[in-house]
Amino acid sequence: MKAAVVTRYGGPDVLEFRSFPIPTLKPDEILVKVRAIGLNFADIFGRFGVYPGTPNPPFIPGLEFAGEVSAVGDRVTLFRQGDRAMGYSRTGSHAEYVAVNEKSVARMPGAMTYPEGASYIVTTLTAYHGIIRLANLRAGERLLIHAAAGGVGLAAVQIGRHLQAEVFATAGSDEKVDLAIHYGAHHGMNYRTIDFAAEMLRLSGDYGADVVMDSVGGDVFRKSWKILAQMGRYVLLGISAVAGKRGLNRLKAARVYSAMLPIFPPRLMQSNKGLFGFNLGTLTAKDTYLREAASDILHLYEIGAVKPVIGSVFPFAKIVEAHRFLQTRRSVGKVVVEVDA
Repeated sequence: MKAAVVTRYGGPDVLEFRSFPIPTLKPDEILVKVRAIGLNFADIFGRFGVYPGTPNPPFIPGLEFAGEVSAVGDRVTLFRQGDRAMGYSRTGSHAEYVAVNEKSVARMPGAMTYPEGASYIVTTLTAYHGIIRLANLRAGERLLIHAAAGGVGLAAVQIGRHLQAEVFATAGSDEKVDLAIHYGAHHGMNYRTIDFAAEMLRLSGDYGADVVMDSVGGDVFRKSWKILAQMGRYVLLGISAVAGKRGLNRLKAARVYSAMLPIFPPRLMQSNKGLFGFNLGTLTAKDTYLREAASDILHLYEIGAVKPVIGSVFPFAKIVEAHRFLQTRRSVGKVVVEVDA
């Protein structure tokens, strides 16, 4: 099989195509012929070698995929050959075949395409876990979503609207703001042209946000924490601000981290605020929960509450360009790579 390999830590150009044997299955694994790959910022950080659990080069990267089950292990009970499946793995999806534990895979709905399948499970599960399971967002509450035009952001917008919250979205261009509003945000703010924190306070009558979904960090965290209302829940799911168009810069990363206010526990208690942090890639001890959550987000798809939003599609031969494009932050929705169109 052909696979894209991280030959050394670094920018998109460290990816190189190589040939490998098709993976051998363990008893509880399934072999998926990959039809589409969903790119995530975790893939970029893995390429740079700063994502938790990233192996030493050379390795096949890739978190999210959709395809057809071509073989099953001896102890597999949930899938059979020919099933259409979508799932996630710590690494390995940037290939024509990937072997994963059956618990990391869900059966695709009949109407869902492979690019949609590769766009759905990780992004929607991330938004679901943060908004519903951690923050317990309620109808009528105010939800602030940063990077709202990305894959996770648009899933969060749709979930917030479904839960009848008042959704406030930030993005880096007017076009991205319009996209977030199209998918259900009540208010949109271009953070490059206005002070989103001041605007959030103005729009909410100085109330602020009940829940913040933040995948950016840095100054965004500092400003958003200050406008979190009493009993507010802050969900930090990424720090994409450390990744620039050209790569990771240690000095920039230091500035980003220093801009994030230290949380002093007694002050946290007195302010009646809560801070959650999570990383689905390291949430390895919750198999039962993750399968239940996957069932819940598939229900959201089936009732039309949340739909995958594909912004750009690249052929497998141009996966380097796909990585480069995602890293520039010009993308909207999900960036997908088709392995076999």
